[in-house]
Amino acid sequence: MQEKYIALKQKIEKWIEEHKDEFVSELQGLARIPSVSRQDLAEENAPFGPDCRKVLDYALERGQHYGFDTEDLSGCAGAIAWGDAEKAIGIIAHLDVVPVGEGWVYPTFGATYLPEKNCLIGRGVSDNKSAAVMGMFAMRMLREFEWPMKHGVKLFCGMSEETGMQDMQMLLDKGYKFPNLSLVPDAAFPVNYGQKGSIDAEIVADCKGNLVKFDSGSVRNVVPDLAECVVAMEESAVKEALAKLPEEDTCMLTVNACEEGTCIAARGTSGHAARPDASDSAIKRLTRALTLADILEGSCRNAIAELADLTADSFGQSEGVEYADEISGPLTLVYGVAHLKDGKLTVSVDSRCSITIDQQKLEKDLKKNWAKRGYQYENFEMTRPFYIPKDDSRVLALQEIYKDITGREDEPYTMGGGTYSRVVPNAISFGPGIPGTVRDMSFLPEGHGGAHGKDEVVFMESVHTCCMIYTLALAALDEIAD
Repeated sequence: MQEKYIALKQKIEKWIEEHKDEFVSELQGLARIPSVSRQDLAEENAPFGPDCRKVLDYALERGQHYGFDTEDLSGCAGAIAWGDAEKAIGIIAHLDVVPVGEGWVYPTFGATYLPEKNCLIGRGVSDNKSAAVMGMFAMRMLREFEWPMKHGVKLFCGMSEETGMQDMQMLLDKGYKFPNLSLVPDAAFPVNYGQKGSIDAEIVADCKGNLVKFDSGSVRNVVPDLAECVVAMEESAVKEALAKLPEEDTCMLTVNACEEGTCIAARGTSGHAARPDASDSAIKRLTRALTLADILEGSCRNAIAELADLTADSFGQSEGVEYADEISGPLTLVYGVAHLKDGKLTVSVDSRCSITIDQQKLEKDLKKNWAKRGYQYENFEMTRPFYIPKDDSRVLALQEIYKDITGREDEPYTMGGGTYSRVVPNAISFGPGIPGTVRDMSFLPEGHGGAHGKDEVVFMESVHTCCMIYTLALAALDEIAD
């Protein structure tokens, strides 16, 4: 590390130590706003609902509090800028969050601070509100240190990253010009140089008969941990049919009589759709049990049986589109939301498509397979993959900063998860997850603590380290950016 960066690092360490309480309080302020992105609740200048409008107003107010210039970008996002905003390096975070789900130990939007663990717990503390705080504090440090920057720095706070990144696409459609270089702190360190393409769609099948209700999931990019249905049958008959199945197919089910017949619920393990091998879909468990028990009548019998087959794996094997490449790994294909209404079963589709796959052929093959099963597609959207060479000068500069701070030799990587890098030009995903970090999570139930899971947690020591990395990265990129 160059001597000037060694001196800057020492200043950063001292500043962070003196402002630890502010890191906590600023993150709590953002995380206590329940900013689930809701286009269905759109209002004027609030395209993603009133809660996202509230968190955006709060973020802009905090930027103004610290003396930065702010800009409301039509409610799609906000910008907090220091220095030359027209010639700036961007930091692109998001303030929307995934729905909370059930089974939390701590208040979902309490942003509870545990001093003995030096961590915060609450939806959004990790994904991705802490990144916005780090971006603003990095700007504060560079300004207070009077670090000579050729470029300004502009922090963007998006409002719909978790629901398809329509926020940034809307801005692009309006002709908004993003910086020539931006960091996206919404992945893991070191540099993410490639992301799979994606498919977001819905498929719909006729589903009439004795299946009265079927509900599971709330967002397409999360594998659901609960699926429930109501069958118009006596409880005793349902239990008798299920009793004939192997225990492995019924161990996660509960069966109870209800007004319209019998309610059957299946439990699974939630997780991100980009990493389905670490999850257990409740839709898969419930549809498999219903199919094996052979208790459905009418068109719902076929709709549920086909959905059971579609969810039997999460890598396109059932659909005949299995694919993998050396750059990005296997294609994933997850059906995360399923709802029955007016005799129609609507199911969401979330696919992360390997970087080198023929996307046109994939689209054709999927639609053909679904049609054979009695499902018609709706709202089919496909996004391109993101890729930059590993030897790009920006990648090399960021890799060097990461290595100097952490001492780790981790290689740049690709992933199935999607960040703003897929949408915003010249945006490189970089952190804030630190590989090899082991934290004591014994104070939470097993399966809790993840970014999209129950009791989402962030450890403040990691926030401090990442903020140091981002501050040094901005200084380094300032020298090589156009």
